[in-house]
Amino acid sequence: MRWRALAWRSDSDGPPCFHPLGSMLMHTRVLSACHPWFNWALSVCFVVLVFGFQTGYAITNSDIAHSLGLNMADIGLVGFAYTWCFAISQLISGALLDRVGVRRLLPFACALLAFGATLVASANSLTALLMAQLPLGLGASFAFIGAGFVGGVWFAPERYGAMFAWVQFVASIAAFLSQITITQSIVTWPWSTLIYSLAAVALCLAVTMLLMRDPPGWNSNHGWPHRPQLFARQVVCDLINVARKPGMLSNLFIGAASFGAMLALGVVWAPRLVEAYGIAQQPARIAGACCWLGMAFGAPLFARCAGRNPKRPLLIGVLLQLVVLVLLLQGGRISVVPLALLLFIFGLAAGASMLCFSIACMLAGPDKAGIASALVNGSQFVTGGLMMMMPARWVESGGVLLALTGLPLFLLLVIPAFIWLPAHPQHS
Repeated sequence: MRWRALAWRSDSDGPPCFHPLGSMLMHTRVLSACHPWFNWALSVCFVVLVFGFQTGYAITNSDIAHSLGLNMADIGLVGFAYTWCFAISQLISGALLDRVGVRRLLPFACALLAFGATLVASANSLTALLMAQLPLGLGASFAFIGAGFVGGVWFAPERYGAMFAWVQFVASIAAFLSQITITQSIVTWPWSTLIYSLAAVALCLAVTMLLMRDPPGWNSNHGWPHRPQLFARQVVCDLINVARKPGMLSNLFIGAASFGAMLALGVVWAPRLVEAYGIAQQPARIAGACCWLGMAFGAPLFARCAGRNPKRPLLIGVLLQLVVLVLLLQGGRISVVPLALLLFIFGLAAGASMLCFSIACMLAGPDKAGIASALVNGSQFVTGGLMMMMPARWVESGGVLLALTGLPLFLLLVIPAFIWLPAHPQHS
């Protein structure tokens, strides 16, 4: 495997800035084929761990609530706190990866995740549980973006969107399997023991990540920002400039609604929704996990179908999500198998939200791909946090089905945003 020269530019007011997806030059030095795939595998393992923890919360939250004397509004607040910590941290994680690299950042981020998980497992009150979300969200914010960043650095730039889709495939399969495993394990083990075990795995992974390496030539051009104030100013300017690109806000809004609805169901509400049809807790949890299984296949499927016009498959995905949500919330008598199938189709359709990463990178240009990806991921998790929390305010008065009617209404509101989304996104 031949390695590609790192594309970088020197700013007049700062040190050299790395652009992982810039124009690449071919060199003749040969590296071991293990380097790219070893780095990518470790970064994907980090994503798997984060998604396993996030989706495992859908299974453990009722046990946590019972153990700590919390209600559904408190559970929604914890999910909201995590996603906002996660999303705000996204604003800096992409820029830090561009500047510092994965070798220095990902082990530290994984160790933070282990620390946060330990705090969750040892929490004895709502306050302690909320405080644990800060290190948890900060550490997790580097996972998905980090895996995509590794793909952009070590692999061809035209495969950037596909690499994100395959990261999501692996993560969603892991989320589905983790929900099934935790569903079976929580019958025997207390929730705190399960989360302690996740923290131990995260710590082992953090130690293994010390073996990661940056591409050749990286150390001579990159490192921790020596002028933090200048670096912070540059990050803010980059965020503003990327957000002002024509079509970018529409893309962020659409992606936030699509993946936000998926996150709300996959992390908190899917098992409750199935239980509302009179189905026992255990099969309801398994059925709820099917939305992640659907997304595992939906992400690469929509990436494959997108081609040069990702707008159309993205619209199809959002409309399909809307239809499935309406069917899920209509009430009546329905068994667990059709419900699981509908949740699978919903997750399959939500896989289209991964196209928002490709669209954002096309609109922002290759030199701002990290910032653009962080904006997309951050907006998705901010909205997901709101969608987790808001239904909890109405669930006690109107039931789960009525409380979740805000999800299809929000998806309906984003349909007009497609008017301002270009059919063939190009860097302006």
